[in-house]
Order: sequence, then C-alpha cells, then structure tokens
Amino acid sequence: MDDHFAHALLTLRRFIGVPLPATDWRVRAVLRPDPDRIRVRLVDSPGRAVTVDLPTRYGREQGTWWYAGALRHTAAWLAPDTMPPPGEDGFPYLDGSTLVGTVVPELAEITLDDSIDYLIADLAGDPLWQDAQPSIDPALYVLAGFDHHHPDTVRVYLDHDARTIGIDLCVRSENGAPRTVGWWAATKLGALLRPEDTVTLAAHRVHGVTDPLCDAVYDLTHWA
Repeated sequence: MDDHFAHALLTLRRFIGVPLPATDWRVRAVLRPDPDRIRVRLVDSPGRAVTVDLPTRYGREQGTWWYAGALRHTAAWLAPDTMPPPGEDGFPYLDGSTLVGTVVPELAEITLDDSIDYLIADLAGDPLWQDAQPSIDPALYVLAGFDHHHPDTVRVYLDHDARTIGIDLCVRSENGAPRTVGWWAATKLGALLRPEDTVTLAAHRVHGVTDPLCDAVYDLTHWA
C-alpha cells in the first residue's frame, strides 16, 4: 500500500465526526482513485454532497497536513447554492488542483487547533504520528479508504491478501438509530480475514457489483 495515502487517511479522519471549521461540511469518503489524487466527499446537514479531488503533489512535498488546510479552505469557499457540475460519481465535483494558489494555499497551513491536536494525539499514541499503518494487524489488512455510500452503510476498502476488497458494514441498528460504538469492529473483521478461514468471507461476496476502487465487494451488513 502507498504509505502516503495511509497517512493522508489518518490526517483527514478527524473531520468525519466534526465539521470542517466554520462550515457544516463533514468528510464522508476518503478514496484513492489513482496515485496522483486523493478523493474526498463532503456532506452537509441538509444532505448536500460534493466530491473534491486533492492533488497528491503538494502533500508528498510538504506532508499530509497539507490536505487538512486544503480541505478547510475548499469547504469554506463552497457555496451550497452554487454547487459545481457533477463528476463521474454523480456528485457535484471540484478539481482541487485548479484551486491551488487562489482558494487553497500552496504551503501547508498549521492552526492553533492543529498544534493542540498534534500534542495530545502524539502523546496518546495516534498512529499518524507514530508512523503506524491504519490497522490493528497490518500483516492481515490495511485500511485503504472508506465511503459512506448509503445512509445505513459504509464501505471500507482494505488491502488484503495482495488485492483491495470492499466490505459493506452497517452503521445503524435495526431500529434505525446510529449503531453503538465499541462493538469490536476490527476484532470481528480481523477474525473473518484470517487465512485459515477461506469460506466465511467468500460466502458474503456480492456478485454482479462492479466497484472501480476494489477487486471484489462483500456484504457484511447483517453479519457483524
């Protein structure tokens, strides 16, 4: 896996549960369409969505914190009543490379929030600052992206067994409420991916579904 993308994913994860500063936009997907781009989908409270491609050139030169600043400025610049035209995924689309130097600064931006976040995260052992992979067991899988593509479902992309797979997991309970935290997601999924069990995962493969970001899709929304 590209370690740069892994670190970018860990950098942008902080904006999943908390909106980007002074906006209503939250991160609902972080994907890697190719080595030159990191694709982020933002969604606001009314449910409007926009896809933003960020060029990896600046992040590779200056570190993945560049993406945090780029996304902050892009989100602040977006006007919900004048959304851009749709892209290949059907959502309004912004090519972030066209904003660099005007809306988005070329240099990485560090705010006071960033300084405090880093201090506490590093002392707490955040994998971003410990040069760790986004996984509890990197030999088994590495998180390669995610997409909240349905109100009840998040597709997680995993580099596993020399390929990339997409696994759909449920984020709501049967009564429709958000699923509780602390349900041992990584432990349960890790058990399913163990090489000694070649049957369980295969039984959940979704045939006839094509996702350009992975080699196979599995539906575990009712399994774990």
